[in-house]
Amino acid sequence: MERLGILGGMGPEATSALFDRIVRFTDAAIDQDHIDIVILNDPSIPDRTAFLLKEEGAKDFTIPLRRMASQLESLGCTVIAMPCSTAHVLIDDIASPLKEAHILNMPQLTAKVAKERGAQKVGILATDGTVRFGLYEQALAEVGICAYLPTPPVQAAVMDVIYGHVKAGIPVPEELTASIFAELEEAECDGAILGCTELSVIGIPDAVDGIMVFDALDVLACESVRACGAKLIERP
Repeated sequence: MERLGILGGMGPEATSALFDRIVRFTDAAIDQDHIDIVILNDPSIPDRTAFLLKEEGAKDFTIPLRRMASQLESLGCTVIAMPCSTAHVLIDDIASPLKEAHILNMPQLTAKVAKERGAQKVGILATDGTVRFGLYEQALAEVGICAYLPTPPVQAAVMDVIYGHVKAGIPVPEELTASIFAELEEAECDGAILGCTELSVIGIPDAVDGIMVFDALDVLACESVRACGAKLIERP
């Protein structure tokens, strides 16, 4: 099997969740059925949204990620997973030093899953940086799905969930996520993408008020198993 490398630390909880899901999604009877994984967990990587939006004092996050990607390749990793949607805006730059290894494209993989499940109009729940650069919007357009971007107040609520709660270690009020999905329902979305891995750790179910939820971290975990040659467990 191929060796997987994980560009972690963005944030640490999302990195931990990805590793946990890869293990849980692998159909394994013995230890040796699991894939070999190298995790580099560097929480000092500069904030991705701040850099993309050119906020004052923001530092280039691609510099440490290029270094980490090269380090993973030197350790024999041929497949690399990056559990941070916003960082994918500059995925080609981050992957530029790689000679043989490749980075799995989480937004494109998630859009493909949404297409396979029959979604037609999908709301994008992600950071301001991810939304501003149209990362998931473009991925959905490539598979013929209409993207819905939250209104400014709801986008602010999404950012509050990500930065004000998950990254801060504060529980997310149920009414906060309910208000976000209420707008998607009113906009007649039949799907929603959890386009920030911090949203993947708060327990949002697979469907909310009839809206299919596509968790980008789940998709990345599944594809990591497949790409490395292990057997994916059959999930309901």
